Amino acid sequence: MALTTIARTLHAAGCATVVVIVLQAPQPLRLVTLLLGSTILLVLTCRAASRVRRGAPRYPATR
Repeated sequence: MALTTIARTLHAAGCATVVVIVLQAPQPLRLVTLLLGSTILLVLTCRAASRVRRGAPRYPATR
């Protein structure tokens, strides 16, 4: 949330999610597990979407 404020790229839903998670004070192992799982799901979704749409940029981008 601090980085989005510094970069002036606030995303209300994203910031609210951070606040809700931090206020609940989850166990570190559970938090890392959820973070890893959601990151993998996001990457797989982006990769699949870039393969389905014609003319869409490929994900991940390579130079």
